[in-house]
Amino acid sequence: MMNTPISNDQLLARIDQLGSQVATLQRAACTARRWRTIACICGASVVGVAGLAATQSARTPDVIRARRFEVVDQNDKVVLLAGIGANGGQIDVWGNSGTNVIRFGANAEGGDVAVWNNAGKGIAGIYASSQGGRIEAVMADGSGSAVLRAEGSGPALAIADGEGRPRIAASIAGDSTGISVRSAEGKELVAFGATAGEGGIMRVSQADGTIAAQVIALASGGSIGCANRGGSRAAVLESTSEESGGTLALFAPDGAEAISAIARTETSARITLFGANLQPVSILEASADNAGIISFLQNGTRVAGLGTSSVGGVLNLAKPDGSTVVVAGAASDADGGAISVRNGSGSQIVRVGIDRIGAGEVAVYDGPGTRKRVLSAIATP
Repeated sequence: MMNTPISNDQLLARIDQLGSQVATLQRAACTARRWRTIACICGASVVGVAGLAATQSARTPDVIRARRFEVVDQNDKVVLLAGIGANGGQIDVWGNSGTNVIRFGANAEGGDVAVWNNAGKGIAGIYASSQGGRIEAVMADGSGSAVLRAEGSGPALAIADGEGRPRIAASIAGDSTGISVRSAEGKELVAFGATAGEGGIMRVSQADGTIAAQVIALASGGSIGCANRGGSRAAVLESTSEESGGTLALFAPDGAEAISAIARTETSARITLFGANLQPVSILEASADNAGIISFLQNGTRVAGLGTSSVGGVLNLAKPDGSTVVVAGAASDADGGAISVRNGSGSQIVRVGIDRIGAGEVAVYDGPGTRKRVLSAIATP
């Protein structure tokens, strides 16, 4: 076949057509590569996520069982240990100093917590006992300790010195409560509390433990008592009853009552001074009718008295048997004073006083007191 010659214009047009087709093919190839890359990435992501999920699921067990579990720090030092102790489970914690500072565990009766300081000294603990629980705290230098317990007869608190001797103790036993403060020698110095059905009580003692004073709640009110150095009663102040009021008693060194003061009612009171053998020797009293009386007694019998009457003051002198021999005071039949002297039978035999016109008068009577002779001053006009 005979070749037909191609003109220059046709050749240029053909070249342009081939270039356009090559460009189109190149763009299609680039687009296909991009989609393949995206598809590969997505597929790899899906596979990775699925694999990670499967791995995580495989690494999260429901139960981890071991006889010992340790937690270490960045230097591979154990800071927490969970294991088995003599009475059951036990957890120990170490501080940055490398000291075991806390232990949680079990004792023969229940739970047990022990705390140490960085020097390795035990300073606190919580324990279960067969009768309850106990909490203890100790000074770092060993100079004292405190124990709070709820066991035995009731809860109690004890604060002790470095030798373990209780210095302050508080306890509850049934319906009674008490707090005691003691010396280093173990002597009780202060004690106060409450007793069921009776009320409160407070007691103060000397250094040797001898009671010096106490305050007590009684059924009738309150009582305050003081003792001397030997421990014998020295003074007692108390309320006797709602009707009688209060009383005050002072005692001699041998314990015998020396002075007694009583508020018997709202309008009367009495102070008594005692002599030997607890015999009253003097009485100062106020009567219900607003009268005051001072009495002097011998072997329990009043032998002298100073008081008031309806007309004024009166003085009585008596024999040891109590029979009056002299009476002096304001006269009832005149404006002035009078002195009456009586015999052993109580009859008036001499009277010195004021007559009806205000002059002095002396009257002398016979034994029975029926007849008399009168010596009277002459009245001045």
